[in-house]
Amino acid sequence: MHVRIGTRGSKLALWQARLVQRKLEEAGLQSEIVEIETVGDQVQSVPLHEVGGVGLFTKALDKALMERAVDIAVHSAKDIPSVIEDELEIIAFLEREDPRDVLLATSEEVSLENLSRSWVVGTSSLRRSALLKNYFRHVEVKDIRGNVDTRVDKLESGAYDAIMLAYAGVKRMGFESLIVQKFNIHSITSAVGQGAIAIMASKKSKYTDAIQSILNHRETELALRCERSFLRTIEGGCKVPVFGYAHVQGGAIYFHGGMAREDGSEVFREKVEGAVENGIKLGNKVAQVILNQVNS
Repeated sequence: MHVRIGTRGSKLALWQARLVQRKLEEAGLQSEIVEIETVGDQVQSVPLHEVGGVGLFTKALDKALMERAVDIAVHSAKDIPSVIEDELEIIAFLEREDPRDVLLATSEEVSLENLSRSWVVGTSSLRRSALLKNYFRHVEVKDIRGNVDTRVDKLESGAYDAIMLAYAGVKRMGFESLIVQKFNIHSITSAVGQGAIAIMASKKSKYTDAIQSILNHRETELALRCERSFLRTIEGGCKVPVFGYAHVQGGAIYFHGGMAREDGSEVFREKVEGAVENGIKLGNKVAQVILNQVNS
């Protein structure tokens, strides 16, 4: 069995693809990595929410799967749209890393709790921007694009006092020494799927059972199916500041999700818990509550 692994060409994407490759090869499967450029990689000059459309980091890989140019595609789970191509499915989720957002700075003196000055914080995420504006009114949010290492270069050049990223990417790229703050997930709540790696394949793939048995982490899958049901119902995307985080403990699943106004003026939240087998229903229930709050 020889598996062609499709991935974006960024350092972080390649790190994730190589992790998958290593796990497959440890299980006795041969593989190769196929790099594919996406629209999100090509367009770096404008904020993501202004590029337009969904699946900016996934469509090219979807096409490669449907054309059988690759056998599986490795994604950051948060990049996968709420609705995927009919021919495709998510077949596995690797065990999730810490999903929290973190603040990176070159000086340990940078603290968003310090109200004596207006800190300039770089982010490309509408969610992060809206939550920062809600909790830290004195912060000036400035757009930043590029891969993790590119953003760190911009931070070190002095263009920003700090930048806000997902801990998972920061850890995987080796920049933990720059972390000055880990945000509380109950206030600065992560994006749906953040910290997890997802594997996509054709519904006709002959590799599905083998790859699931090697790669899939059941608790992560249950949590992300819940989060994605919330996202699908609320129809969030790059143009909507949506957040959601689920975790499994024992036989229960705990989920909280919500939406923020783009200017940070309001944040709508809801929390639920229930049996793990009801995770998808719980995600949908929270979405309905949030939509009612936003539209009332």
